[in-house]
Amino acid sequence: MLRTALLLTPLALLAACGSLLETTDSSGRHYATIKGTVTRSNGTPVANARIGVSCVGTSNEPFGLETESNASGAFETDLYGPSFFAPLTGPSYICRVLTPVTGVPQTEKSISVRVSPDFKTRPTTTVSLVVP
Repeated sequence: MLRTALLLTPLALLAACGSLLETTDSSGRHYATIKGTVTRSNGTPVANARIGVSCVGTSNEPFGLETESNASGAFETDLYGPSFFAPLTGPSYICRVLTPVTGVPQTEKSISVRVSPDFKTRPTTTVSLVVP
């Protein structure tokens, strides 16, 4: 039972943030881009996979968003932190990228996402998710 609770932790983080963030913003806050692919273990792409991104920084409250892979299994989303949420030293966020968004994740990865120190650019972090 404890194992199930641990597997659901990323989903709890997404739920804890209330509504998910929009993927566009014009305020210039902590910009970053996360892109990647979702494939099966045999290398075939997973189309239309729902991907969740849940991040933490200097605030104790997580924030997150959802995106979807295209027909080739590729996805890309802009990420920005809420105004109350500062990045960790670096500056960066620690994010979990997982699929699917609901239920027990088939796969997840923790990544360090570098964010723009001047809020004018969007550094890109790439992640590959492999599902059974």
